[in-house]
Order: sequence, then C-alpha cells, then structure tokens
Amino acid sequence: MRDRTAEIANSKRSLDAVRTVVDTEHPWKLPRLKDEFWKYPYTKTADEWKALLVRGAQGNAEAEFEIASNYDDGCKDPSGRILVRRSARKAVEWYRRSAEHGDASAENNLGVLLGNGKGVERDPKEALIWLKKAFRQGSGCAAPNIAITYRENGHFRQAVHWFKKSVESEDDGALIQLGVHYYWGMGVRRDHIFAVRCFQKATRGKNLSESDRDDAFFYLAIPYLEGKGVKKSIHVARKFLERSNIDNDHPAARRLLDQIRKMTD
Repeated sequence: MRDRTAEIANSKRSLDAVRTVVDTEHPWKLPRLKDEFWKYPYTKTADEWKALLVRGAQGNAEAEFEIASNYDDGCKDPSGRILVRRSARKAVEWYRRSAEHGDASAENNLGVLLGNGKGVERDPKEALIWLKKAFRQGSGCAAPNIAITYRENGHFRQAVHWFKKSVESEDDGALIQLGVHYYWGMGVRRDHIFAVRCFQKATRGKNLSESDRDDAFFYLAIPYLEGKGVKKSIHVARKFLERSNIDNDHPAARRLLDQIRKMTD
C-alpha cells in the first residue's frame, strides 16, 4: 500500500512538472529565447537597392519578392548601417504585388503575415486563400503554414489534415506538430503510442532544422516522464531533455530539467 501511494504521488509530480512548462491548452507554444531569429540578414549597397526598386516598379515578380523580403527581415549596407528598416506593412504590400504576379513564395509569405497579424491587420480568411494558392503551385512551406493558420484559429481537425499532408511531403518538422496533436488529443483522438512514433521519427529526420530537432527530443521526453505510450523512465526523459538543450538554448527543456531535479532530490 505504501509503495502504491508513493507511485501515485510520483506520477502526480511528473504531470505537475510538465504542466509548469507546457501549456496543455496550447502545447505547441514553448518558451523561447528572445531575439531567436537573425535580424537584418540581407546586405546591399544603396545603388543595388535603388536598382531593385526600379525592377520592382516595372512589375518584375522576382524583384517584388526580394523587395518584400528586405522589408520583412531588414537589410544593411556593407558597412553595417541599416539600409532598409523592417516594415511588415511594406512587406505585405510588396509580397502582394509579387503574389498577384504568380510568385508562389510570395503567396506563401503573404499568407503567413496575414495569418499571424504581426505588424499588419490579421486576416486568416485571406491568408488561407494565398497559402492554398502557394500549395497548388508546389510551395513546400505552404502545407504546414496552412495547418498553423487553421490551428491558430481553433480549427484543429483541419490543422491535423494539413500537417498530415506536410508529412507526406517528407516535412519532418510537421511530424513533431502531428505528434503534439495526437499526444494531447487536439483535433484527433488521443494516441500516445502514435505520438511517440512521430517524435522518434522526427529526431532522426533529415529534413529538419536543429531547433526543430531540439523540439523533437523535448516532446519525446514528455511521454517517458509521464509514462504515456511508453514505459515511464525519468532517466530516459532526462537524457532526451539534455539532448534537447545540448547548446543551452532551449528554455522549455531547461525548466523541465529543473523540475526533474526537484522531484528526484
């Protein structure tokens, strides 16, 4: 009886540990480092920028897309001074011009900006129109962005549908998101075993950024910590969390490791 009581208490501590780090209503939203993405990545001379603007004004779709990208992310001149300040409003304006001329990448990026509403008026309905146009033209980024747009608007079943399409295109990052939906049962019947398989496969994925790979190891640790879909093992959970935070740049993994230390002290 005493062992059973200790087991129940330990399971509750594991669940509580996860809930202090993962928002179970929005488990795909993890704590992130500030300024995670590189700002002002483009470099041009003033003359190159002026020439690009001329080409864009003439209706060249590639030039329009490049102008939009520079407004989206920012551009510096070779000396390091800011040449083009970031402006979501101007980025949308130029992405729209390029998208209207049939550029699939512009259609995708326009959809993303309209969907997240960062710096511009949010318009999920129009966002999906452009993203689906990009998908039909073969844009590899469009399917997961469609899924994310549906998810951010509470349409979880449609999100799962589009994450599956993205996985079919060998997008290993989408495997992580699909696993999240199956693990927490959002838009699909909860299936911890299938979720674990998704996370495991994602950790070995070839078409994956290192930050996504870190996330895959993080999410794979949770089933071992909670004992859902796999045999519970705090030791294995800790190993995966340490791998997730291998460069000390994954706040969620760090916080969960701290929680495990408190549980095991």
